[in-house]
Order: sequence, then C-alpha cells, then structure tokens
Amino acid sequence: MMPVVIRPAAPAFDSSGTPFSQEFADVYHSAASGPGQSRHVFLCGNDLPARWARKRLFTVVEMGFGIGLNFMATWRAWREDRERCDRLHYVAIEKHPFTRRDLVSLHARYPEFASTSTTLCAAWPVAVPGMHRLHFDRGQLALTVCFGDAKDTVPELVLTAEAFYLDGFAPDRNPDMWTPALMKALGRLAAPGATLASYSTARAVRDALADAGFATERRAGFGPKREMLVGRFAPRWPIRQPVHHTHAASEKSAIVVGAGLAGTSLAERLCARGWRLDVVERHPAPAWEGSGMIAGVLQPHVSRDDSILSRFTRAGFLYAREHCMNLAALPSSASNRCGVLQLAGDAAQESRMAETLSQLGYPQEYAQYRARADAALLAGHVLDTGGWWFPAASWIQPAPFARSQLAAAQSHSGTTLSLHFGREVESLRRRGERWQALDGNGQAIAEAAVVILANAQDASQLTDLGPACLQRVRGQIAEVPAPPFPAPQCVVCGNGYVLPASDGYAVVGASYEPGNADSAPGDAATAANLARLARLLPGSTACIDQALLRSQVGFRCVAPDRLPLLGAIADLAAARMHASELSGAHLPELPRIPGLFGAFAYASRGPAWCALASEWLACELEGEPSPLERSLGYAVDPGRFALHRLRHGAL
Repeated sequence: MMPVVIRPAAPAFDSSGTPFSQEFADVYHSAASGPGQSRHVFLCGNDLPARWARKRLFTVVEMGFGIGLNFMATWRAWREDRERCDRLHYVAIEKHPFTRRDLVSLHARYPEFASTSTTLCAAWPVAVPGMHRLHFDRGQLALTVCFGDAKDTVPELVLTAEAFYLDGFAPDRNPDMWTPALMKALGRLAAPGATLASYSTARAVRDALADAGFATERRAGFGPKREMLVGRFAPRWPIRQPVHHTHAASEKSAIVVGAGLAGTSLAERLCARGWRLDVVERHPAPAWEGSGMIAGVLQPHVSRDDSILSRFTRAGFLYAREHCMNLAALPSSASNRCGVLQLAGDAAQESRMAETLSQLGYPQEYAQYRARADAALLAGHVLDTGGWWFPAASWIQPAPFARSQLAAAQSHSGTTLSLHFGREVESLRRRGERWQALDGNGQAIAEAAVVILANAQDASQLTDLGPACLQRVRGQIAEVPAPPFPAPQCVVCGNGYVLPASDGYAVVGASYEPGNADSAPGDAATAANLARLARLLPGSTACIDQALLRSQVGFRCVAPDRLPLLGAIADLAAARMHASELSGAHLPELPRIPGLFGAFAYASRGPAWCALASEWLACELEGEPSPLERSLGYAVDPGRFALHRLRHGAL
C-alpha cells in the first residue's frame, strides 16, 4: 500500500462569507447558521441528547469533521446535559483537515463556541495520517480524529456506533463519501437501532443507505434547505459484522504484573476508568529494570513505505507527547522537549532520507530534512552529515515518568490502586472467573478478574508464549561527566544516541547485545559507546578520560518483528488440540486464555508506545472504540506468532 499523504484544507469563503471548500466547490455549512445547522440536523436528527441519557458509553461517528462545528455543538450539549452518558466517544473522519492555525481563525466566527474552540485547538493534532485520540473534560469525552480517505479509514475502525453524522459535501461534489460500499461499511459498525442524520436527501444516498440496512425518512430541513434525512439501522437481513475479538471485562478489577513504563501507564489508563487495580512489582520501586535506564528517547519512526512500525510509533509518539504534558506530577527536569536530530550514516543515506520525507509530505512541525550545515546549527556541534529533524521529539527519565503515572492513577476518583513492591509473582492460578497472583510460597498476593502481564521477558515464565517469542537484549549506556566537548543542544541519534548534558553528564548509548546476559558494565560496550559518540559528534572523544565514565546496563525485551505484544494471550494448549481446524484461521478465531492479557516487548520504544498501548488495552477491556486501526491491532496481537506456526503446522 502506498503511503498516505495528508493535504490540509485551505480556508476560503463564498460570497456570503460562509466557509467554502475549494477542493469540492461546496460550503461547510448553511449560510443561515453553522451552529444552528449542527443542532437541527445532527443533534435533533439523532434524537440527542435524549438517546445518550444515563448510558455508560455512547459513540458518535462523523463522516467529515470539517471545521468542527458538529463536534463542538455535541460537546456543548453533552456538557450541559445532567443526564449525559458517563463516557462519550466521538470518532470523525477527515481527508483534508485544517491546520491548528486555520481552525483558530475559522472558529473566531462562532463566539458561542469560544471555550470549546480554545480547548480543541490547543490539542489539535498535526496533519499526519492515522487516528489521533484527544481527551477532554477529565477524560469523559474522547475525540478520535482519523486523517485519511473514508474508504480506507472506515473499514479500519473497531467500534460500535449509536449515531452517525453524515456530513460530507454534496454527493455530486464529493461522490466518494457516499458510495454504496462506504454506506455498507458504516452499517457493519452500527449498533442495533443506531440512528443517522444527513443534510443531503439525494436519491442515490437514500438507496445506498437502504442497501446498508438503514430505514430513512425525510424531515424538515434547516434554513433554506427544504428537507434533511434521518434514519435508523433496521436491517431486514443478517449483516456481516467485522470480525474482531473484543474482551470487555465483566468486572473492573485487574492485577498488573510489573511497574515499569508499561505497567504504570496501564495503571493510569485503567484507573482513569474507575478500575480496582493491584500492581505487583518484585523490586522496591517502579521502573527498576528495562525502564530503569537513566533516559529514554521519545521520537517518531520514519520509513519510505510508512511501515507498520512507523505507523504504530507515529500514533504512539503523538499520543505520548500530549500524555507527558498532562502528567501533573512529572518534574520538569525529567523531560526535555529539545527535539531529536536523526543523522544519516553517509551521503547516500542522507540523499535517501531527504527523498523519503519529500515523498511522505509530512508537515514541518512533525519532521524535516536538514542538510549538514543546518543540522550542525541545531546540534551546536560540527557534524559529518545531515538528516531528519523532529522538532517536537524529546527525551525523558523513565523512573520519574513511571512515578508520575502512578501518582496520576491514584488521583483519579472512584478507583482503588494497591501497590505491592518487593513481591514477586511466581505463578498464576485461575479460580472460577477470577485470577490469583501467587508468590513463591503459593500465597495469593492479589485476586482479580483480569491479569495483565507487563513484566517484559518474564511474562514467558507465567504463561506459554510459544518457542522463541521473546529475546532479551543487553544495552549499556555511558555517562560522560562535565563533557569536555560541546554537549549537543538536542538529542542526536543515528547508530546510537547522545543526549544534551543534564546534571553535569551527557548520556551516550546504547549497545545492542543479544545473547549477553552480563548485568555488569563491560569495557567492550564502553568502547563501542565511545565509538558511537565519535561518529555522531566528530572530535568529541579526544579528551575523554574513560576512567571517569559511569555506565549503566539494562535489558530490552524484543519480539522477532520488533513490535510489542499487546492484548489477549493466546491459549496455545487449546490451539494445539485443534491445530487442524485452525490451520487456516485468522487472529480473531485463535483461542484465548480468559482474562489474561499482555503488554510487553516494548524494546527501546517504551516512551513512545506505553501510553497509547495502555489506552488501547483499556478500551479493549471496556468495550470502547479502539484508538488504533484494526490492522495495527492485529500487528501487535500476542497470538500472531502462534498463528503463523499454526499455518505452517509447527505449533
């Protein structure tokens, strides 16, 4: 699949001063009133707020976010409704989003939405492909904006919708938004009795909706528009629903094994939803092992084909960036949004890197190519090559980050968080519908409906993950005291990395040593780190006294495909018993161990992955819309390796 390039919309206005799309030669809303149209057509047309009253969860899907009036009108109505649902998810598709700057300018025309506009625009994502989840009103309202073509995006949604806002431009101006195939895709997402509303009443639209299972009728329109369309999902035949496994828990209680970045971010996301949690960590404090390194780099991953790894890391990076900013307990010294400069290894690679960014069309605020001279100015040091500049990237200190996530988890109302430090889970026991985490004496440390393994490679000691599923990779960093070279002004990376000086030390890393289990610092790894430093910052190692260096060793947990294992754990014993029937199975058909989940194998990308991975798993357990595309969810499924072996008769 070719990489998706997002082209932002350009603000324009028709003769009446109404926002106008030059791409589709149509207005964004009625000249009579944009907010009035939102309320009459989309809120009243879907019988809102009445239909979300007193519900735990309600999901709205909008086709065409535009300038955001429908969302802001819905947000305002939900805020003002005393009987509103506990949690509102609003999922919107937009092929040509406005930039934040243009949204601010456009919203100035609608003073009644001033408050919501300020909050929305402050969080508005950069225009790169994929799903972008934003949280508002203490997390009770989630907006997921999906940047991309509707025909590609809708089949990737994992959700059940109670209401649809069909707000694409007129069918004769934007026919791709109204195709029978797309309407059928929406029908597959519809809850029983789901409703829809549309400004358009075109015959082709009504026919496509009827074929998708919606019964429609015309009602009085808004302003000069004589009619509008409403509908209800009432198929007269069985609808083929998307095949996906959901694992909504019957009880909101969980044991999280491990208190590194993965475990503490899970605690925060689940406690935000009112769960009772027991976090069990064998060490005396959080972020002790792989998450205990002095620093971690939070940056995107870029590839010419926009690979699964690039897409997953992009989504995780953007979510983590906002998550870090919202952690009240995170000390300012524990994170530095200084930007990351990723250097090419040689001139040929630099040329390819420049070409790649040109093809991907990313906005400057996300990624830029910088030639050697410009890159040297950013780094504050002479360089041999240029490369990619990520201005919003950063480095963090994992231990304070983990502690701040636990503090945030404890601050959520309606939740109970119990921390068990210095306790090791030696085994798990299933008793009825609940799990027990047992210590070495067989005594229960905690009991809950769900267990989530967030303990890196040690997860394989508590459940069968299959042969060669995880690799333990040694990594050693070096701390250079009072660096005798100009420390970089940003993170500089390539084959390794060097961080700006902090507390009198510059951090250089990291070795990559599969098969080396030695936890003590070694001279060979120190020499390799100095060689990395010399390549990244030429001339920087000449005056370094190796005797003054401090080193730290950690171990990465790495899967064969370099992606995390996230989600329900496969029941390999059951799969082996039914291997012949499962030889042609897909991931949703793979048997799972009830109530057992994983969140591990984050390798070196824990800072970028942990927050979004935890949000995804929390949504899976709560039955909420996924913040990830279906294909990305499958790509990180813990059962993917077992499925591959099943298909080859090797499980």
